[in-house]
Amino acid sequence: MRIVTIVIFLLVTLYSNEFALKFWKEQETFSDYLVRHKIDASKFFAKVNPEDLKFLSSIEAGAPFFENSDKKGLKEVLIPLGEEMQMHIQRGKDGYSFDIIPLKYKVVKNRIGFTLKSNCFTNVKELTNNPHLATYLKRVFKDQIDFTKLQKGDFIAIDYEQKSINGLPWEKPIIHAAYIRHRKSEYFALRDGEDGYQFWTNSESHETKSVVTAPVYLRFSNPLSKIRITSKFTYKRWHPILHRYRPHLGIDYGAKSGTPIHAIADGKVIYAGWMRGYGKVVKINHGYGLVSLYAHQSRILVKRGDLVKRGEVIGKVGSTGRSTGPHLHLGFYKRGKAINPSYYLEKRVKVQSAIVTKKVVVKSEKLEKELTKEAKIEYNTLVKSNSQNIYRWKDYNATVTIVVKKEDSSNGKRVEVRSKKGDA
Repeated sequence: MRIVTIVIFLLVTLYSNEFALKFWKEQETFSDYLVRHKIDASKFFAKVNPEDLKFLSSIEAGAPFFENSDKKGLKEVLIPLGEEMQMHIQRGKDGYSFDIIPLKYKVVKNRIGFTLKSNCFTNVKELTNNPHLATYLKRVFKDQIDFTKLQKGDFIAIDYEQKSINGLPWEKPIIHAAYIRHRKSEYFALRDGEDGYQFWTNSESHETKSVVTAPVYLRFSNPLSKIRITSKFTYKRWHPILHRYRPHLGIDYGAKSGTPIHAIADGKVIYAGWMRGYGKVVKINHGYGLVSLYAHQSRILVKRGDLVKRGEVIGKVGSTGRSTGPHLHLGFYKRGKAINPSYYLEKRVKVQSAIVTKKVVVKSEKLEKELTKEAKIEYNTLVKSNSQNIYRWKDYNATVTIVVKKEDSSNGKRVEVRSKKGDA
């Protein structure tokens, strides 16, 4: 019990600091951002190395970042660039400085259990200071429970882990196992693979069935008819002039000026114009959180709002912006985060996972489940501390094990098959 209490205390302490998680506003440039915070943009940009300005100009709408302010105004800003690096803006005696530094995060592992006092979202946030955990819990049970019908007195337990940057939740949590008691009905979910969960319930209103959502695929092509890569995507590239590591969040293709540039997939043009550092730029939204960027063009052939098809010519290769010669810089973003375009190019990529959920009918109040006529399920239960209203999984350091008991048709005896395991 003391272990759980300490974990929750550390979690709250870790999440308590001055940083606030923000999301980049639509159509706001970094200059606009500085002006909004009453910072002299010209003085700031004068201190930034020209090679680094392109990172400030390529921030995607909706991209998450961290902001720290005090009575004097903006104090510190951290803008993640990828898995390893982040932009760092900080106020000092001589104004604001800019650098690109390693991105560091912690993984918080926690288990919580509580009786609803108001509503699920409010109570979970109060316990964990994580505003997103309840949203993902709802997604886990979306085909099992109507969260609008949860009420005071219902019980919820969650076993999860969450990345944390600067004491704030980062990216989506991973829920390993969860339990909800609503009135006399009990529901249990165990993570089964990367996207799916297995469910058990004693609610007689649920019948055995499967719900399947078909996966969605997108086809991506190369942006040029002839491919000559001059600089690959990397989070850490040694810069020969700056003598420090700098990310290159895209792929550079060498080509003659005027070479046609093709859309890599179907989508809608969300930007067509000049962008500091990148020159003439086109950005295409492909849906599902995916956006492609085509920089340094000599001529733009589309306008904002146009619907384009994969392979359609959207512009011509050039050397506008900060460029040493004609080439195409292709950037690719997933929910505002730069990713390697090569993971998608010349491939048919699944952009939405298939969702398979199973509902089963329970025969007893002790949660021995019936999967088939011959199979029953048993799993580790929850125990309550006498001192505090906090629950934990039985065998705290053990894994949750699902044991399927089946009849042996040859001799009528039961055999145990340990079929599903998950960290708990």
